[in-house]
Amino acid sequence: MLTLVERFLAEARVKRIQTKTLEDYLIKTLTLQGYWEKGGYPAFAALIAQLVAENRLKPVKARERNGMNPPLFNWYQRITAQEGFSLEEQRRLLKLYHPKLDLAHYLKQPDLYRKDRPYLEALDRYLRQPQAGQDRPVTINERSFEIFRDEKFLASARGQSVLETVGLELADLNCHRTYEPFFYWQAASLDLADTALPLNILIVENKDTFFSFKALLQEQITTWDGIEFRLLIYGEGRKILRSLSFLGELFSDGEVPSTAVCHYFGDLDPEGIAIYDELVRTYRPGGLKIGAARFFYAELFSRQGSRAPKLRTAQREYPGAIERFTAEFEPPVRNSLGEFLQSGKYLPQEGLSAATLYELGTKPQPGPGAGAQMEVNCPEADS
Repeated sequence: MLTLVERFLAEARVKRIQTKTLEDYLIKTLTLQGYWEKGGYPAFAALIAQLVAENRLKPVKARERNGMNPPLFNWYQRITAQEGFSLEEQRRLLKLYHPKLDLAHYLKQPDLYRKDRPYLEALDRYLRQPQAGQDRPVTINERSFEIFRDEKFLASARGQSVLETVGLELADLNCHRTYEPFFYWQAASLDLADTALPLNILIVENKDTFFSFKALLQEQITTWDGIEFRLLIYGEGRKILRSLSFLGELFSDGEVPSTAVCHYFGDLDPEGIAIYDELVRTYRPGGLKIGAARFFYAELFSRQGSRAPKLRTAQREYPGAIERFTAEFEPPVRNSLGEFLQSGKYLPQEGLSAATLYELGTKPQPGPGAGAQMEVNCPEADS
């Protein structure tokens, strides 16, 4: 991510850079999935803070902050790079380190080199003095502790910046990321080893709704609107944007079977829809079938919409996300949902209580049609 940001800043024809324009450039270049794999907005915010600390960017405070967490200013100004090393110093520097380390970036950034020097020396020692067991893949935190005596460094925004700067990838260090796991519950009828059967997966945003569905699955009430759900996942708000990558770990070959379809059910408010939209745009381009759990959203709106409370706090506007979400529904529900999501009101998914879900659900029926899948009726997400 650092390399792309530096390229953008170097090619920019103006001194003042809009933060959103820079982030959009990263998403377009990396794809949304690649952007989140590199840490997403938190990593982007940490990188901007790093460039400010290195006196390479200066916030334009008059343009105020963007309202995100962590907050960034809406605009930043580029600061001209300082004088670099002399030619003799450059030659000496290039001979100091292992040839796998690309030091070209540091030759014009003496201050940055001095800050990163301990990390460069640690990488150099690792590459020059291989230890027993280095040929066996390990996790990113394990390798990070081995090299830097800090298990969190490699996965941090700073660690990723150092790797990008010297042209290394995790594969060069024979390590790999681990996916943040999610809580899940499977119906008694589910055999994860049998990947040929249809598998409908229900992802819910909130904890209470997860436990309500879990209790019903335990009673063998697994079917709603003719669809049998055999795997339940607790999304835990925005955490699911990172943790859904763990889904493949549930299967013996590490791959989500082609028969699997994920149905997402969250809060009916701009933030809840934004989570779903980012989930789709992150994972659908990679082949995962995912769509809105239309039945639950429609029931929630039908039963509670007329008495919906106002949002307690202001939320960001996500017009594109709302349009893509409502496009999955047929008129007139589509139009009603679109108006509701821009009305300043909200409906938590807890509006469908365990008692209501019990009323709506049925036990699976044996014979033809059991385990049928809901068609994911949604437009292709932009990659």
